[in-house]
This record gives sequence, C-alpha cells and structure tokens, in this order.
Amino acid sequence: MQNEDDNFNKINFGFDIDPNVMIHKFRHSMHGMTRGFGIKYWILMLVSKEKMTGAQMIDKIYDMSFGFWRPSPGSIYSILKYLSEGGLVKVEQSDNKKYYSITPKGKEYLDSSWFPWRSASSFMNKDEGASIDETVETLDNLSEFILEKEKLLNKENKKILKKIDERLHSILK
Repeated sequence: MQNEDDNFNKINFGFDIDPNVMIHKFRHSMHGMTRGFGIKYWILMLVSKEKMTGAQMIDKIYDMSFGFWRPSPGSIYSILKYLSEGGLVKVEQSDNKKYYSITPKGKEYLDSSWFPWRSASSFMNKDEGASIDETVETLDNLSEFILEKEKLLNKENKKILKKIDERLHSILK
C-alpha cells in the first residue's frame, strides 16, 4: 500500500523523481539564469576608474575578493561582449590588447543601479571616498561571504584574515 509521500515522488507516466535532485537542478538552472548579474557591476566599477584589459580585471577582482574568487576568462569576456554590445563599455585596441572603458551610458547605468557592492564602488573611488558607514557595511558583507566560503580557506587566507582581525581589534579596544 502506497502512502502520500510515495505519491509525491511519482510524476507523470510513473517515473520516480527524487525531490532533492529536482531542487538541486532547479537551483542550478536559476544560477545559470542569473550568471553575470554581479560581475557586470564589478566590471563597470573597475572600468569607470581606468582602462583595463580583461586579464587585468580578472586579477583586480581576485585581489578585491581577497583571493577568494578568480573569475574565469570565459565569464569575463562574454560579459564584456554583452556590455560592449549594450553600449555600456567601449573597446580600444592597442599593442594587440583590447582595453575597455566605461561609456557615459555605462556610468549612468552604474550610478542608477542598486547592487550589493555599491559601497565597495565608493570605497574603491579615491576621489569621492566612502563614508565610514558604507565601509563598515562592506566589511559586514565581506565577512558574510567569507563565512559562507569558510571551507575553502587555505593557510595563507587564514594568515591574512588573522592580520585583519588584529587591526580591527586594535580599533575596538
């Protein structure tokens, strides 16, 4: 005799479906739909400061994430193509390299959009500076990210975090 839970695992034509597998596949497909959402803002922020190559952007994002994330060339260059086609960045070629910079349309888009790293944008903009509230909010966001990625921390990451912790503790005395 089947109970209701057994019926939940059946779908049309009697195929057995594991709900956990379905949830995983759904989450994975949603990730694919939103891919590039955050990185396009990082790219726009970076090229709003200076002309950069895709490789320089990869290195800068790696540095900005404190070594936790290095975007792949495939993701960077596909998003750069998308931003270029949308008129948000322009491309100039020099020394067999493509240099990207923000357009007025891209600047307007960046300034008018909300994104979680807006405080990081002002933090990186040395001309405007960031308020202490924005900087503390950025640290809070970054600490959440690090906690979520705790299992990926290596010895060097932990050493750097220890130095940051000591500096912050000196402020809080």
